[in-house]
Amino acid sequence: MSLLPQPVGTSDALVLRTWPTGETSVIASLLTATHGFVSVLARAARRLSSPLRSLVQPGRLVEVEFSLMPRRDLQYLRGGRVLLDPLAALATLERSAFLQAGLEIVDRCRPAAEHQGRLYTLCADLVRMLSCATPGSEASLFYAFELALLELQGVGPALASCTGCGVDLAEAVGNSSWFSQVSGGILCGRCAGITTEARAISPVALAALRHLALRPVGRLTGTDLTREVSREIGTCLHRFLGYHLPGYRLPAALELLRPPAQHLDASHRRGDEENEV
Repeated sequence: MSLLPQPVGTSDALVLRTWPTGETSVIASLLTATHGFVSVLARAARRLSSPLRSLVQPGRLVEVEFSLMPRRDLQYLRGGRVLLDPLAALATLERSAFLQAGLEIVDRCRPAAEHQGRLYTLCADLVRMLSCATPGSEASLFYAFELALLELQGVGPALASCTGCGVDLAEAVGNSSWFSQVSGGILCGRCAGITTEARAISPVALAALRHLALRPVGRLTGTDLTREVSREIGTCLHRFLGYHLPGYRLPAALELLRPPAQHLDASHRRGDEENEV
């Protein structure tokens, strides 16, 4: 048996996803501040007395110590401490659903390694803001997070000028605007007439999108959106993410926010680009 010291990594991390393995252990997918995405095995973490149990709860910000063995896909979680549980103070349905939706998107749509440090900062900001969000502002935080994620991936939507002809729409009054994932953002009414996938967007929803795109998630003040505007923005961003980010699909957690009548047949419409939040 080797007596050489084993390499160890220490980092702040966000717990993205966990699944059981063996009789009492857990595998956790982590997004770390210094090592990118890391999968760890937490031995016996499903036991109530395990000190690792609190470190493998999805959505928590933690400081962890883990093995750092080259060429291993699965490292061993050694210990750590919880930095923030965003659901500890108030675990509302909206806060839980938008938190889980963000985790699912990040786990599925992983950027290149050089962007993963910035991705951790973005995710940590979302978790911190959701932990103290006023009821009703959770959707705006989530949409700002989606816009920032698109910018991080280099495919953020153009929201000021028409992506077809370049006309400035930021101050336009009375002109219709359309949102196009294929064109990469906003289209004027004339340019939208030559495409079949563009979706009309109301002036109120477009103004809210611009507001969210200009403000860092960590400094976004609570913004209440009406249900109609929230659905409109959610649908536009869902279509845009689905077109530009490989691996994206509508997060399952968002279906919990559907009205009951829509929730009953949600399973028959997964993957449909017209799904709405």
